[in-house]
Amino acid sequence: MKKILLAIVQGLVFTLLLLGVNINGVVAANGGPPFKAGQIVLAGSPGKHLGELQVVKYLPNADLTVVQVDKGKEFGLVQRFLRQGRRASLNYIARTSFVPDDQYYDPEQWNFQAIQSEEAWDISTGSGVVVAVLDTGLTTGGPDGINCVLSPIDIVNGDAVPEDGDGHGTHVAGTIGQATNNGIGVAGLAYDACIMPVKVLNDNGSGTFADISDGVYWAVDNGASVINMSLGTIARFGVRSNFFMDAALDYAYANGVTVVCASGNDSSRSNVSYPAIYPTTIAVGATDYINSVLRYSNKGEGLDIVAPGGDITRDRNGDGNGDGILQETYINGWDYYNFQGTSMASPHVAAVAALLLSVDPNLTPADIYSALTTTSLDLYDTGYDSTSGYGLVQAYNALTGTQGGGGTDNDGDGWTIEEGDCDDSDAHVYPGHRDSRGRWGRNGVDNDCNGIIDG
Repeated sequence: MKKILLAIVQGLVFTLLLLGVNINGVVAANGGPPFKAGQIVLAGSPGKHLGELQVVKYLPNADLTVVQVDKGKEFGLVQRFLRQGRRASLNYIARTSFVPDDQYYDPEQWNFQAIQSEEAWDISTGSGVVVAVLDTGLTTGGPDGINCVLSPIDIVNGDAVPEDGDGHGTHVAGTIGQATNNGIGVAGLAYDACIMPVKVLNDNGSGTFADISDGVYWAVDNGASVINMSLGTIARFGVRSNFFMDAALDYAYANGVTVVCASGNDSSRSNVSYPAIYPTTIAVGATDYINSVLRYSNKGEGLDIVAPGGDITRDRNGDGNGDGILQETYINGWDYYNFQGTSMASPHVAAVAALLLSVDPNLTPADIYSALTTTSLDLYDTGYDSTSGYGLVQAYNALTGTQGGGGTDNDGDGWTIEEGDCDDSDAHVYPGHRDSRGRWGRNGVDNDCNGIIDG
């Protein structure tokens, strides 16, 4: 059911992603290093051999000329100049890697590092995006806290104070928007996003479809761009649709709001929970420290993607605690708790959606879905499988559009001539391949298509 969404291509942004051009001018195709879209670099001064190409700037100290080119044609033009005997290259990008100073971030928050958090934070932190957390509410005032809280509401009790008497909702919200780099506690994945707490579950962790549906409408009408629902039915009941909830989910989708749901913790191998199984939502399963899908995580029909959900029975990172998902919450007092479940996995994906929308607020739910699923880390069978969906979400890959483009790939290396493969008859030759100066290539071959024969 969800695969239908991959065929929905809406807007120029997603078209550019398919071509390998990133939504914020950075490209990292097929796992290669990122480069500046629409630019190439030539050795030497501009000279008279650029034709109609426009010079962005000349760098006299390095004697390099940066040239503006059409997005999507960078590889081909580099190859053209190389064939002419002129040294040319993509304008590759280097970045700092932000590591927050929160005291429990490393190694306790292994989950963020598993999905490229540090690389992603150099591009986006979720600023300007509102993520609605439909859950047991949100308790505020902790020593770590949430940076931004907007439009809170308690649907269950009919007031504007969604106090969390369970701790679940506060923990989920922390994965998305926990205050970060404040020297204490833990980090959040989209820490500059605003959290909209919508209490649709009571303090025992249950809620009605009517209340949840109302919460969806509230979130959409009050400015949320992403909705996280770490809730659902038991998978074995086989619920796939509900008139009132379906209408609310359709309303969110039609209004450009991305809805992310937990797949459920029933160990089902046939289908995920509702509303995760609904076609317009993103269903998220759970992985552990070694990127294995956990037994409790629902699999099968409707599963889209996986994210860290934790396993408190193991301590694979050796920090002295179970490998759960660590966040601040309130349970008879403030503390940092390790939880596990697809409830913990879902907000990781919601947070990555917020990172994407912070870069381009015009992305549709279909764009977000495709950006997430086409750049994920493949875990089991190649491509989609019923255990891990499209794989483990990768924040940096999603932000940089790490994927190949169109054209004919004769040697099966994932690169086409149109993308700059300088020898499409040799699967060991393509842009970004490791040079043969080490163990990864072969002497006398330009493995990375940079115009330099490797030795």
